[in-house]
Amino acid sequence: MGKRIREERIKRKLTIEQLSELIDVSPSFLGLVERGYRGLSIEKLVAIAEAFDISIDSLLKTTDSDKVTKYDTIKPLLYNLDDNEFDFISNMIKESKKLFKIIDKKDK
Repeated sequence: MGKRIREERIKRKLTIEQLSELIDVSPSFLGLVERGYRGLSIEKLVAIAEAFDISIDSLLKTTDSDKVTKYDTIKPLLYNLDDNEFDFISNMIKESKKLFKIIDKKDK
């Protein structure tokens, strides 16, 4: 949904600030919605549809390009990490990859 909101906003040559003012939310919140990190209330979804003069279902409709990838599921979890947490997760991934390579070599 956020991706379609962003596409419609850009198509109509609206800035994120202009659209956020029209629907009475902060630009930072709307940015999170567009990137898929936050959802919208029905009231705000209606306001966006009205601002764009389109139906709500056109904002909600899923297309093949909207399919969630395995990477999309982890993005919200990584969004608010501090530097230490991010470094820890990054190192865990690197070490796991090394371990899997060792295990894979033993199986061959």
